[in-house]
Amino acid sequence: MDNNYTTPLARLARALEIFIPGYMFGKSWGIANARTVDLFRAEFPPFLIDMAEGIKASVHTQNENLERLVATVAGAAIGFAVIALLAVAMHWILGDRRYVDSLRFTAVSLIPIAVLNGTLSHVVQTLLENLHTANAEALTNSALRSPWSYFVLNFIFYMTALWMLGARTGVKGRRRWAVLGVGVAFMALYLAGGLMITPGEWQLLLPKLMKSYGASAGGGL
Repeated sequence: MDNNYTTPLARLARALEIFIPGYMFGKSWGIANARTVDLFRAEFPPFLIDMAEGIKASVHTQNENLERLVATVAGAAIGFAVIALLAVAMHWILGDRRYVDSLRFTAVSLIPIAVLNGTLSHVVQTLLENLHTANAEALTNSALRSPWSYFVLNFIFYMTALWMLGARTGVKGRRRWAVLGVGVAFMALYLAGGLMITPGEWQLLLPKLMKSYGASAGGGL
C-alpha cells in the first residue's frame, strides 16, 4: 500500500484517523454512573461496561470534571482495544499492507458503528429524562423497538464504508467480500455479546428505574 503521507501535519492526520474513531467508538461504554450503570449494561455488552467501570474505580476522584474525563477515557481505551483486535482479523484478510494501515482501515470504517454507540447512549439518556412524563408503553417502545432502526441504518452504513474504503485502498476480488464477511461477523458477535435491551432485561429494569428515580409511569408492560 503506497504511503503518501510526507508532512508532519499529514502524519498527525494519519494518527487522528485511528484516534478519533476509536474515541467515538468506545466513549459511550464509560459514561455510566451509579444510577444508570444497569441500563448501560442492558444496552451494551455488559462485560464492556464492567471493564470501563473497573478502570474508573481504579482512578477514583471527587472532582466532577476529572471524573467525566476518566469516564470517557476509560470507555475510549476499551474502544481502542476492540478496534486493535478487529484490525488483526482485517490485517489477515487484507494481507498486503502494514498492520498500522489495517488499523486505520478498521478504525475509519467503524465510524458508523461509533455513531450507533453514541446514538444508543443518547437513547439511554432520553429514557431517563422521560421516566416522569411517558407511560410504560412509550418507554418500552423507546427501549426495545426504536433502537433497532438505528442499528439497521448504521449497519448498512458500516457495510458501505467497508466496501467503498476497500475500493479506495486497493482491496480487490475475494478479499473485498471477505472484508465484508469480517464486518458481518463482528456485528454478529457484538449483538451476541449483549448489544440492545431485550424484553426480559427491560421487564426487570423498568421497576428498578421507577424506584430509583421516583417516577411513576402509567400503563402496563
